[in-house]
Amino acid sequence: LGDPKRECRCSPRMVMRYQAKLSGPLMDRIDLHLQVPAVDIDKLISPAHRVVGGQQETSAAVRGRVQKARRIQNKRFRGLKIFTNSQMQNRDIKKFCQIEPPAQRLLKQAVGTYSLSARTYFRLIKVSQTIADLAGEGSIGPAHVAEALQYRVRIQE
Repeated sequence: LGDPKRECRCSPRMVMRYQAKLSGPLMDRIDLHLQVPAVDIDKLISPAHRVVGGQQETSAAVRGRVQKARRIQNKRFRGLKIFTNSQMQNRDIKKFCQIEPPAQRLLKQAVGTYSLSARTYFRLIKVSQTIADLAGEGSIGPAHVAEALQYRVRIQE
């Protein structure tokens, strides 16, 4: 299931039974849904780098961006019992997250298109804020929401 090199031999009934083990409410509480394919051995052996804006980004550079994002969050929540975006309650989201109008429209469209729950809507905003923090941007833009949606919306196979 999901392996590009090997076809799943399970019957549709077996696949449904497997997918049903993870309930909707449980999956709703997981912020990032990622499909992680098997990695070719040659790629495992070569040095791993992330490509950002056409440039390779080292682990040290990623660590630096994460540390900077954590400092942004520490400043945002100074004096509160909140330390990261994931700890925000809905009222905190309304207070601290600046969502650009195009991003707000994209969120609204996603809720309608994917029938997202209120919980998922607010979790999307928190992930979008984290993506904006990693980019060093003060407000949530449509690109941040689009990336958060990629981590959130599961495509059924």
